[in-house]
Amino acid sequence: VYSLKAYAEGQRIGNVSVGTAEYTINDRYSDVLAGIMAEKADVIAFSTYIWNVDRVRRLIRDIRKIRGNDVMIWAGGPEATYYPESFLGENGADLCMLGEGEEVFAALLSELAEDRRCDGGRVFDPLTKETAGLRGTAYLRNGKTVNNGLAAPVDLNKIPFLYTDLQAFDHRILYYESSRGCPFACAYCLSGRERGIRLRDPGLVEKELQFFLDARVPQVKFIDRTFNAVSSHAMHIWQYLKEHDNGVTNFHFEIEADRITDEELELLETLRPGLIQMEIGVQSANPDTLTSVHRNAKLDRIREVTERLNRKQNINLHLDLIAGLPYEDMQRFRQSFNTVYEMRPHQLQLGFLKLLKGTELYDRREAYGLVCSEDAPYEVLRTKWLSYEEVDLLHRISDRVEEYVNSQGFRRSLPLAEKLFTDAFGMFEAMAVYYRKYGYDRQLPSVFRRYEIFEEFIAGRAAQAGRTEDGLLQQIREMLRFDKCLHTHASRKMIFTERFHIKDHSEMYLFDHRNTSPVNGEAAYRIIESAEQSCR
Repeated sequence: VYSLKAYAEGQRIGNVSVGTAEYTINDRYSDVLAGIMAEKADVIAFSTYIWNVDRVRRLIRDIRKIRGNDVMIWAGGPEATYYPESFLGENGADLCMLGEGEEVFAALLSELAEDRRCDGGRVFDPLTKETAGLRGTAYLRNGKTVNNGLAAPVDLNKIPFLYTDLQAFDHRILYYESSRGCPFACAYCLSGRERGIRLRDPGLVEKELQFFLDARVPQVKFIDRTFNAVSSHAMHIWQYLKEHDNGVTNFHFEIEADRITDEELELLETLRPGLIQMEIGVQSANPDTLTSVHRNAKLDRIREVTERLNRKQNINLHLDLIAGLPYEDMQRFRQSFNTVYEMRPHQLQLGFLKLLKGTELYDRREAYGLVCSEDAPYEVLRTKWLSYEEVDLLHRISDRVEEYVNSQGFRRSLPLAEKLFTDAFGMFEAMAVYYRKYGYDRQLPSVFRRYEIFEEFIAGRAAQAGRTEDGLLQQIREMLRFDKCLHTHASRKMIFTERFHIKDHSEMYLFDHRNTSPVNGEAAYRIIESAEQSCR
């Protein structure tokens, strides 16, 4: 919505004023509706995604009941683009914008500014003879949907910089795009519908990144679908960030690891710890699955890249898996999980297939036995290879991974605990069963309580395996206390930073991420005892 607004304002359109209203799904519905109604707008346009579409439809119905036909309602975004019929009609939107919206939105506003006529407060349809065939629009005529096709791709250099005033974005992640398009055609993704990459001019990108750096914002998240699709483009930006690093701002990139060149790796290894983080979509390690969704990932190269970046320990790595893809039953998903887990990412994001209208997998859903919820986010319920019960178990495993891996609070104790199980997946599977057995998955335990539950769980497993006397359980407990000291009490963390003479955030990052191996349980025990004595 910020991009639509900035582009429209850059066109200097007549007597049209554009405002934005932003809410979250956690806001009370009545407050959202009241806030929108308070604007008394002639046109209300919603950007629709899988996480807000149900609420948007409800808002459209209620606004129509309150305002009747004296307000025009538009919908855009992926949900409106690929299923406009679900928004148009009785108590629905007047028009849907399909695809990239900047130029379409501006064209519609221009028509309003030139030809708007009001009669008793009613805003007439802006689609005149000149704009009735406007590409990127869909609307009803005589009870039938007129679909004019997706909007033409926009020249990224014509879109103004969105962040002229950062006060409205205080304590928030800022989103930025330096490219649009994707070189791949993944069967589960809407981005694959448009092939080819469009780049924003490097001079503009440098100027805009410098704005963020000068403002010392905490984080900027690049929303480029595959940031390193064009190596020279990625290298230019990473080199600029290295040379202009302010020591504070973190930049997030979504990349394809097997496309990373050795030259890029050499540059990445020189960056400040914490300057950038990378998200890598592995999705599956099963060749049949990857082939079925048109991914040609080279797993050996991904492993090589992640191992090399992990050795340097200056870049936070997020690796993604998708459960519910074709040809992946529980055993094969277990293998995919272990393959990615062994790469030791800082975060392992276990997602679930969402069957999006407009994707190839949606069209092939019956052939693959993909059964998903009819309501957004259209998440997989079962497949030809996974039962509902297995999908449910994977959800609970995902929760445990989020709490015990992605929290970064168990970096020393988890590798030791794995020795009590046949593999990492088996450990999290057992943990998911344990949580369900004792009702912990319904209690949402506090961070401190998670350490207690983990110790209970590991003690039980060690007893079951007959390994309570070989020293492993004691070593796990010592490392667990070490993790807990670093991640639960600010006073204890302060003691550690003073003990090791840590001066700033970068040094703390290095200490926390490099001191991960259980090198000496007795030494760790003495450090913990010293810290706890000082706390007392």
